[in-house]
Amino acid sequence: MKHSHITNALLIAGVAFIPTLASAEEAVDENVERIEITGSKIKRADMESASPVSVITAADISMSGISNVENLLQEMSFSAGVAGNATNAYWTSGGYGTAQVNLRGMGIKRTLVLFNGRRVVGGGTGANSSVDLNMVPTSMIERIEVLKDGASAIYGADAVAGVVNIITKKEFDGAELNVKAGITDENDGENQDINLTLGGNFDRGNAVLSLNYTNTEAVRQSDRIDCPKFGTEAGTFECFGSSTTEGGRALLADGSQVQFSQDENNPTAYGPYNSAEHGFDYIPYLNAVSPMERINVSSFVNYEVNDSVRLFTEAMYTKRKGEQIVTPRNGFAGITVSSDFDYNPTGQDLEFQRRRNTELGAPFFFQETDTIRIVIGLEGEFDNGWGWDAAYNYGRNTGTDGWTFDIDPSKAAQTLDESICTYDNSNGIPCGNWFGVNQLDQNVIDYVKYRREGTGGNEMRTWTANLYGDLFELPAGIVGFAAGVESRTEKGWRDPDSTVLANGDEDPINGSYDVTEAFVELSVPLLADMPFVQSLTAEMAMRYSDYSTVGAESTYKLGVTWRVNDALMIRGVQSTAFRAPVITELFGGTNGENLRTIDPCENASDAIATNCLADGVPANFVQDGTTVLTSVGGNPELGAEFADTTTVGIVWEPKFVDGLSTTLDYFNIEIEDSITSVNGSDMLKLCYEDPQGNSQFCDTFSRHPVTKQVIELNQRPVNAAFEKVSGVDFNIIYKTKLFGLDSKTSLDVTRLLTHESTPFAGQPTIDKVGFITEDQGSYTQWRSNFSFSLISDDWIATYSMRYIGGADDVNGGDFDPLGKSVESITYSDLSASYMLNDSLTVSMGIDNLFDKKAPYLTSWNDANTDVMTYDLLGRRGFAKMSYRF
Repeated sequence: MKHSHITNALLIAGVAFIPTLASAEEAVDENVERIEITGSKIKRADMESASPVSVITAADISMSGISNVENLLQEMSFSAGVAGNATNAYWTSGGYGTAQVNLRGMGIKRTLVLFNGRRVVGGGTGANSSVDLNMVPTSMIERIEVLKDGASAIYGADAVAGVVNIITKKEFDGAELNVKAGITDENDGENQDINLTLGGNFDRGNAVLSLNYTNTEAVRQSDRIDCPKFGTEAGTFECFGSSTTEGGRALLADGSQVQFSQDENNPTAYGPYNSAEHGFDYIPYLNAVSPMERINVSSFVNYEVNDSVRLFTEAMYTKRKGEQIVTPRNGFAGITVSSDFDYNPTGQDLEFQRRRNTELGAPFFFQETDTIRIVIGLEGEFDNGWGWDAAYNYGRNTGTDGWTFDIDPSKAAQTLDESICTYDNSNGIPCGNWFGVNQLDQNVIDYVKYRREGTGGNEMRTWTANLYGDLFELPAGIVGFAAGVESRTEKGWRDPDSTVLANGDEDPINGSYDVTEAFVELSVPLLADMPFVQSLTAEMAMRYSDYSTVGAESTYKLGVTWRVNDALMIRGVQSTAFRAPVITELFGGTNGENLRTIDPCENASDAIATNCLADGVPANFVQDGTTVLTSVGGNPELGAEFADTTTVGIVWEPKFVDGLSTTLDYFNIEIEDSITSVNGSDMLKLCYEDPQGNSQFCDTFSRHPVTKQVIELNQRPVNAAFEKVSGVDFNIIYKTKLFGLDSKTSLDVTRLLTHESTPFAGQPTIDKVGFITEDQGSYTQWRSNFSFSLISDDWIATYSMRYIGGADDVNGGDFDPLGKSVESITYSDLSASYMLNDSLTVSMGIDNLFDKKAPYLTSWNDANTDVMTYDLLGRRGFAKMSYRF
C-alpha cells in the first residue's frame, strides 16, 4: 500500500479547512426529525412532519472533506441512477458541466432543488432545467434538508421524487478564513478550496459576505486503467480499441470494407479491417475527473425596518469554467469518393465510414458559465401573531461551450471532390489525402478545422407572497394555516455554432412559459392526550397551477402524524404531483449525440435472431463500435405527467436505550403519462422482440443498406404509459458515552423494491432493480451509509462507510461473461479535526481508505465501469484549516 503522497498532503503547512463549528459538541446535536423542516410552509415550533426528511449538517460536510455538494448528495443511499458530476467523461444531457442530484433514480428533472426554500435558475450552458448544485460553496451551507417525498402541493411542479433544500448561513459576526487542499495517492487530482467569510451586526441587522475559490485538476482515465477491456470465455480480459480508426475505414463499391494504412512507410496500403490490429486506443483522451474552476461571491443582508417588518436580501454570483478532453474528431461518416480521385488507392468508388483524425490532435470540450441570483423581500408579523413574507427572485445564467477545434464535415467532403478541390490549392480548397495515417497536407488541416462555440442561457423571474398563522384552537390543539401565491416566468435559449447550424447538426432553441400558482395548507390536531394517542394531527394541502404550455392542474397532500407516546410515532402521506415539460423537452431542436447503444442483432438468439434475419441483418453480424449517432430534441406535443405518491413510516425513540432514534419508511411513487425518452438499446431490443407489437420502435432507427449497421437513431421525449418506484428507507442514530467521550453512530439504508417503466400501454415492463444500465446508472437493490464519531471538547474523529450492493449488468451474458455482474463494494473514509484554540482548527482525512477499485462492467467503455456510481480516483487525502479572527 502506498502512503507517501497522502502523508505529504496531510503535512502541508497552511492547508485547509471548510468551516468549523463553534464546538465539537454541536456536531452531534441534530435530531433525526427537525421541527422546522422542508415540506411545509406552516411555521410552528412544535410541528412534527408526516414526511421523511434527511438533514445533512455543516458538521457532516466539514468532516467529509468534500468541496462539492454533488459528491455529498450523490453518495447518499437515497440517490440512484445518473446525475452530472466531475467524473463523467462526457456529460451532455440536462446542462453541460452542471452538478446534479437524482433522488430515487427518477431523473434530475423530478428532483426540485431550492436555495433557502426558493427556486433556482438552471445552471448549464443554455435552455436546460438542471440547477447547478455547486453554485453554493460548501463553507456557506448551514444544512441541507432532503425531503424524500412528493411535494407538488407545497412547492409546485418538479417535486415528484422529492426536494433538496440547501440552506445557507445568513447571519455571521466576525471573519473566517477556510483553506482546503487534497491529492490522490497517485499524486494527481489536486484540488483546492479557499473561502473568506466576513460578517457583522449593525444597529438594525446583520450582513454577511462570502468569497470562494475552488479548483479541481484533471485525472485521465489512462492514469487509472490500461485499456478498454472485454471478457472472454477463457476467463481473461482482452483489450480492444475503437472502430473509428486512424487512417480511416471505407466501404468499397464491391461491398467489401477496408482499412487504410496505419504505417507511414507504406502509405497506400489497405486491407480488411481487423479490430485487434487497427482499433484506436481512446482511453488517453478521456477524463476520470474533469478539471473545473469556480469563483463565487455571495452576500446576505437582514435589516429590521421596524419592530414588525424586516428586509432580507440574497445576492449570489458564480463563474464556472470546465473542460474535458475529447477524442480526436471523426466527422467523416457517409462521405463518398470517386474511384478516379488521385489519392484513392483502391480504384473503386467508396464511402468513408469512420476516420479518427489524429493529424489534427485532440480537442478540448469547454464550458464557461456566469450565474447570478438575487432575492429581495420583506417579512413580518401582524399584531395578532400571524406572519407574512413577500419576495422577488431573479436568476439569470449565460454560458458558452464548444470544442477548441472541430472538423467541418462539409469542407472535408469538398477536399475529396475533384470538381471542387484542387491538388495545388490554387483555388483555396485543397484536395486531401485522407487515405492513411499522417498523409494530410497542412493546407487541408487548416481548411477543415474550426473553433466550435455555442452560446445560451436561462432566466427565471418569480414573485411570491405567503401568509401563515394559527386559525383557531380545537380541543386537541391549534389549527395551523398557510397560504400563498406565486407567479413565475422561465425562458431558455441556445444558439449553436454557425458552422454546426449550417451543417444541420444542431438546431437553435428558444422557448419560454409562464405559471401562476396558489396554495393553501392546514395542520389540524384531531386527538390528544388519550390512551395510545398522545397526539393525532392531519396535514392537508392543495395547490392550483396554471401553465401557459400545458394548462391548469391541481395537486393535493394528505398526511397524518400519530404520536402513540413519547417513544413511538407513526406517520403517512398520500399526495399527488405533476411535472410540466421543461423548455428543452418542448422546444428543443434536433441535436446529434453519439450515445452508447447495444445492437441486439449481435449474438442474437430465439425471436430476436429470427427478426434480425428477416430485416436483412446477417447471422454473423458484429456491431461496429459501441455508439450510434442519436438525434435528440424536443416534442411540442408533450403534456404534463402525473404522479401518486405514498409514504408510510415509523419513528421510534425507545426510552430504555437513551440516545437511540430510528425511522423506517416505505415509499411508493407511480407516474402516469410520464415524460421519458426510451434509450436506443431498449428501442432496438423492443423492435426485434416483436416487430408488429412494438412497431413504433422500429420506425426510430435506420440501417446502412449494405453493412446493416445502425447509422442513426431518433430519440425524443414522449408521454409514456407508466413508471413505478418503491422501496424502504431505514435510519438509526445512537448517541452515547464511550471511553468517557461523546459518540455518535448513524446508519442510513435504502432497499429499492421496484423501479419499473412501461414505455407504452401494452408494452413489456422494464425493471431496473438489481441492474446497472448502460447509460442510466446503477439501480442496485441495497445502498447504505454508516458513520461513527468520537467527540471530545477539542477534537472529533469520524470513520464512515458507503455500501453499494451487487448488481447485474443489463447487457451482461455470454458475450462478456466477466462483466455481466459486480459484487457489492464498500468504501471507507477516515477524518479527524482538532481545535488548537478558539481561533484555529485543523483537520485531515483519507477517502477510500483501502483503495477500492471500480468494478469492471460490460456496458461501460468509459473507464470500464459505471463512472456515475463507482470511485475512479482511489485513495486520496485532504488537509484543512480554519482561522477565525
